[in-house]
Amino acid sequence: MSTKTLAIKVFYGDQLVDTQTLTQDVIKIGKLKSSHICLDDEAVARMHAVIEVSGEEVRVIDLGSAAGTVLNSNRIDKNAVLHDGDQLTFGPYRLEIGFVKQAVAAAPPPAQVAAPVAAAVAAAPLAAAPLAAPLAPQRAPIQIDLSEVEVQSGARVAEVVAMYGSTVLDVHHVGQIKSKKSQAPVFLAIGGAMILAGAGIFFSDVNQDWNGYADKVKESIDQGTPKPAPPGNGLAALGMLLAIAGLAPLSLGMIRTGDGVSKNYTIGEGHGASFHVPPAGLPEPAGFPLVRGSDHDFALNFTQNMTGEVTFDGQTIPLQQLVATGRAGNQGSSFSFPLPPGATARVKYQDVTFYVNSVAPGAVIKGGSETDKPFWIYNGGSFAVIGSLLVMAHLIPNEAGELSLDELMEENRFVGYINQPDKPEEEEEPPPEDMENSDDEAGGTGQRHKGEEGKMGKPTSKSKSGLYAMKGPKDAIPQMARNFDPDMAARQAGILGVMGQTSGHFLASPYGGAFAVGNDDADVWGGLTGTEVGEAYGVGGLGLVGTGRGGGGTGEGTIGLGNTGLIGKGGGGGTGSGYGRGAGAGFGGRGTRVPTVRQAKAEVQGALDKDIIRRIVRAHINEVRYCYNQALARDPNAKGRVAVQFTIGGTGKVPTAVVQESTMKDPAVGTCIAQAVRRWTFPKPEGGGSVIVSYPFVLEPG
Repeated sequence: MSTKTLAIKVFYGDQLVDTQTLTQDVIKIGKLKSSHICLDDEAVARMHAVIEVSGEEVRVIDLGSAAGTVLNSNRIDKNAVLHDGDQLTFGPYRLEIGFVKQAVAAAPPPAQVAAPVAAAVAAAPLAAAPLAAPLAPQRAPIQIDLSEVEVQSGARVAEVVAMYGSTVLDVHHVGQIKSKKSQAPVFLAIGGAMILAGAGIFFSDVNQDWNGYADKVKESIDQGTPKPAPPGNGLAALGMLLAIAGLAPLSLGMIRTGDGVSKNYTIGEGHGASFHVPPAGLPEPAGFPLVRGSDHDFALNFTQNMTGEVTFDGQTIPLQQLVATGRAGNQGSSFSFPLPPGATARVKYQDVTFYVNSVAPGAVIKGGSETDKPFWIYNGGSFAVIGSLLVMAHLIPNEAGELSLDELMEENRFVGYINQPDKPEEEEEPPPEDMENSDDEAGGTGQRHKGEEGKMGKPTSKSKSGLYAMKGPKDAIPQMARNFDPDMAARQAGILGVMGQTSGHFLASPYGGAFAVGNDDADVWGGLTGTEVGEAYGVGGLGLVGTGRGGGGTGEGTIGLGNTGLIGKGGGGGTGSGYGRGAGAGFGGRGTRVPTVRQAKAEVQGALDKDIIRRIVRAHINEVRYCYNQALARDPNAKGRVAVQFTIGGTGKVPTAVVQESTMKDPAVGTCIAQAVRRWTFPKPEGGGSVIVSYPFVLEPG
């Protein structure tokens, strides 16, 4: 208890709000409700200043507040001496400081003093009594609920205040902050489990045969069948997010592992010392535990060169007396004294004085979740953005060709159910001539005959443009006569049969009939091609060149330059049969076997002319032929009809194209054609609407 008593009046503006009479050595002033003088205003710091009474000297010490402490209209620099009647200003509050003086014993009054006065003086006590406090009316003190600022559980912490002279250097509460190192294994286990679970889900899903599943899905779309069941659960992205989220508790657990909250207040020159002082005279130079904590019990440690006293149970005992009486335990080069609850201590080491008080733990006013909101908001937003980018990257298909609209993947079996307006029946339009695969090659579609290729025609003729003819009725099936063939005749009739063989017709073959027959009026020994029927030589034998009697091919009883097993004749223009041009009912012309891609009748709904669509399709017909050639490479006899339905958008692009109908055994042909159609560009429809086109293609091997 100090030797001076302070009477302090508290004004808010010009209004008196409180009057206190205090006898403490250290009077705390601040916004905390545990302060001796509580000033609740934003301009006042939580621990703004202290008034220290040391003997006859009274000082006010500013604790580094932002607003500072004003003494008699002048801001003080760290500390200043207080005198009776001084005024302190803290924001809107004004404190008037008064020293309460002690009264001396009164002598008996003189006889001439009036009796009432003498009686009053005689009745006054001889002991010193404080003078009356200010005459202003007393106000009720400010009510402070300590439960709001302190933990009222009976627990205690050690408050250590380091001072240099009258300057407060450090304030530390030993035991206030609890170590969270024990929580580290829990967070490590949670984070590890999340990472392992996420990695397991991710790799289990990724290792499935998704490429095979994609092929099956495409095949089901082409064929219009239900989609197959996926091989995995599709939770790879979720597993990745779970593993990434597990990094948060794992990192927190690693941080908690290194959470080393010291239970002691140490002094020395070490990095981990609570307060740094020169180590001279300290048993442990790096960090001597001045106050050692253990749960809620604290012990004061001191050395021989330290001075001070401990106050408890109303008595003050110097440190040397504690050592002399054996109440402080000897620990070699230092001594230890357990601090009882409510005890205070003052220890001076060199020029620094440490005040140790046993106080209640401070209540948590704001937790880390509130003070670190910007940190968590920033990290949470960053995690959300990075997680979204990872999910989006996971959703990108492996092939750029798979970047198509959802409607492109609709099952083709629904194409036939598209509602379309009724249209009048239209007659079948023949394909344009320029789109027909022309067989206009010399020799028509007839197949080359076996044997060494030679010229056709009469060797003695001088003409080169005559066309051969074979006598016979118009409705007869043309055939060649058997002629002399040494190899075959020997195999069939022996040498005598060969000698008795007649020469036969000028167009003869071992594979022919008993006699030659055609559809012309007379036999004319001419060439395979010509402008009119007549004798000729030099432009064809059973073939066109060479000196032999065959055609250089594989046909038996055939004439021509192509691959069809018939007797060809003439220029062979067109796809029909017969000797000349056109489409007769007889045998076709002879020519090479070329795959045929024909356009059938197209159905168009919308504001775009059919001829324009046909012209664009004709320009891209080679793309369709390319798809068909791929099928022929797998199956030389592949043929059929593929109908593709596609939509022409307002910009002329084709957003959708699907296989409406296909008789091809190979579904890849229709898919290839539909993908090719999606790349085509048409003129913009009138009015900007959409045009629905159903376009069939007839595919034949030739």
